[in-house]
Amino acid sequence: MTGSNDPRRVRRRVLSELTLDEIRDRILLPARRLGVHTVGWSGGEFLLRKDALDLLHLTVDLELGCSVLSNCKALTRRRLERIRDVTRGRAKIIVGVNALDEGNRWSRDNDSDRSIQVLEDCADLGLGRHVVITIGKYNTESFEKTVEFIVKNNISYNRSPLVARGSGSQCFDQMGFDKNDLEQHFHPALRRNPHGYVSYTPFFLSPELHEQASGGIRNNTIPANPAIGCWAGSWLAVNAEGDVSVCPVLLDVLNAGNVREKPIDELVESSSLFADITDRSRLKGRCGQCRYQYTCGGCRAMAYFHTGDYMGEDPTCFFDPVDRSTVSEHEEETNRVFKKYLVVARAAGVYRPPVDRRSGTSPLPTERSKC
Repeated sequence: MTGSNDPRRVRRRVLSELTLDEIRDRILLPARRLGVHTVGWSGGEFLLRKDALDLLHLTVDLELGCSVLSNCKALTRRRLERIRDVTRGRAKIIVGVNALDEGNRWSRDNDSDRSIQVLEDCADLGLGRHVVITIGKYNTESFEKTVEFIVKNNISYNRSPLVARGSGSQCFDQMGFDKNDLEQHFHPALRRNPHGYVSYTPFFLSPELHEQASGGIRNNTIPANPAIGCWAGSWLAVNAEGDVSVCPVLLDVLNAGNVREKPIDELVESSSLFADITDRSRLKGRCGQCRYQYTCGGCRAMAYFHTGDYMGEDPTCFFDPVDRSTVSEHEEETNRVFKKYLVVARAAGVYRPPVDRRSGTSPLPTERSKC
């Protein structure tokens, strides 16, 4: 939707929202040509659109993966049943749960109890489930408990950084996490609970192992097959009015153009912003001299919101390499769990093992343990 909490701004911008036909012709069909395989409907609150269910039906008809990120206020069980029906059970529901402890119930616009109820209803109805945990100083102590609950209930998750966007603009300076928070609290919990394995930085995967696993496949210099580390540039973020960016949390500040000017595939291919963000050889500072420059990339959102330079070093990273030869103490662990993750990624359709042309087999061993 609009990403704004100002009612006057919301009313004004709703008048300029893309229509269903525009979304189909300027975004969804061109995105398929770019190789996009999943569409996430978010906001604001996407379900407030009168044509929300029609858009979900269209997404599935185009053979695209379909997810809905909601604050849960509109997700009654009846609404979930209708989403299940129009998507033929293929939708995934994404909710925010930032903390579960009694003293810290900071969970998007709603409390955690409502989010947990929606997750339980999704399980009953056969809908996919995913949790986004927005991390900041407010949940350093509670983060691992929250993650453990999510993983225990077999729900996938990812962490998203608190940024100076929307309501976060008012508390970013006080509540944004720093490198000590990341090193002492968030990163250890993420490593111990790999259901959210590829969605965070710093990511200490050996570049040699990723090259072996992917068969050398890259989207420019962004890791692909599977995507790992910072997802900026792997994402195509579009607001309700058609502005395009490289990451949802950067949508208000970095603009690659509008789909009413060019369809999204032409915008991406001609954009200097996408050319920059997908070429990690252009990264600066520590990120530009790091062994994990390619397999991690640093968080581009943290670089931008702390320094104003989306290609600068990520100041929240706790790894301080002397040069490209410096190996993280966490690399061996990262490599080990990554090999297990490949099994899950292959089953989900986001990873295709390369095949040795001479032997006809994959160069990586098959691992059947769950990640």
